[in-house]
Order: sequence, then structure tokens, then C-alpha cells
Amino acid sequence: MSDLSHKAGRKAFKPVYLLYYRFLFGRRFPFADRLAARVRAFEAATGRGDAPLGKEAWEEQYRQGGWEFMRRLDEVARYSVIAGYLHHLKPGGSVLDVGSGEGLLADHLRPLGYSRFLGVDLSEAAIVQAAGRCDAKTAFVAADAETYAPPPGRWDAIVFNECVYYFNDPVGSVRRYEAFLEEGGVLIVSTFRSRRADVIVKRLLESCRLLEETAISNAKGTWVVRVIAPGRSGF
Repeated sequence: MSDLSHKAGRKAFKPVYLLYYRFLFGRRFPFADRLAARVRAFEAATGRGDAPLGKEAWEEQYRQGGWEFMRRLDEVARYSVIAGYLHHLKPGGSVLDVGSGEGLLADHLRPLGYSRFLGVDLSEAAIVQAAGRCDAKTAFVAADAETYAPPPGRWDAIVFNECVYYFNDPVGSVRRYEAFLEEGGVLIVSTFRSRRADVIVKRLLESCRLLEETAISNAKGTWVVRVIAPGRSGF
């Protein structure tokens, strides 16, 4: 294949990229790992906003204020839907926020109440920014969400808010967290509509059960917040 660092190489690879997400993502076949690596390289070379990044890239983005836009008015509706689902389904429950960033979900959920809130994010800079939100019920930890094991105790709800497409193994990572749910617990997965995000969710729902979903649209695009029960058989 052409060198993806050059424009011609990226243009030549794009049809492969489109076919990969249409038919092959999440499937096992003889050269799956090699093709997935090429797709990740293409995504990195084209600066896509829904693909894995290294830790240093996240640190730099948070240090430079690259995620301050999440505090703006056009993000409020999505956070409100997530908080509303949590309050309705698990009032006063325990919440694990995977990919928490600086902890904005805690701000939206605190007035509604929770028994315990833990945010985990790869970026140490994000966790430093979250420190001012800590109290007796609220904590944050810097860790790789794809390998992180929460402290003892299960969770009523585990939230993946705009983070699953940044995982190297998005479906496997979400499924791994099912082991940390209380019986009857739920996963809440919010994604921005994109080709990669839509396929990730499609694969996830092959092994989980969709309970409800809400789409939020504005000038920036469309997000979908989904409430998911672990396992196809549900509760």
C-alpha cells in the first residue's frame, strides 16, 4: 500500500478504510490485526477526531485547553440527557465515569444526588483539573481505562461519555466493565455520530441489549446517548 504520510497514499487507502468500517471492523480474519493497524495509521495521518491517541497527545490537549469547549452551552443537552437517565434509572446510585476528563458530568449530576462517583481518565492533566470537584462522595483517578480495575465495590451505572472511539479495543473494553456492575446495573454510552462510532455501537449491541436511546442534534452535529444492559438476555 502507498505511504500514508503522503496525500496520494492517503487518497489511495480511503476506499479500504471505508470498506473496513462497513464490513470488517470487529471481525476476525487472517490479516485483521495488520489491517487494523493500517486503519489506525490512516486515522492518525488524517487527523480524525474519533480515533485512538497516545497519552502525550491527551496531556498536551488538556494542558492547552483543547477540551474547554465541553463546558459550553452547546454541550449541555447531552450532559443533561446522561444525567437524566442516571437519575431516573439509578436515583442516588453509584456512578463510574470512564473517560471523565475534568469531571464535568459530576457537575451535572451532583444536584440530583449520587452515593458515589468515580471518574477515570488517561490524562493526568485532566485529573488535576478535576481535583477541585472531589469531596467525600466524589473522586478521580488517572489511569488507562482499557486496563483499569476499579476499587472494590460494584457500580449501579458505568458511563462512557464520548470516549469509546478512543479505545484500541472499544467493544472489548466496554464489555470488560460489565464485571464491575451491580446486578441490574446499566451502561450509558454516548457517541458523536461518525462512521467509526456507529460501527462500534453496532458491534457492541450484538452482545448487549439496547434499552433506550436519545439523539441530540445542533449545529455541531449529532450525538446519541444509549442505555445498554449487559448481555443479550438482559436482566
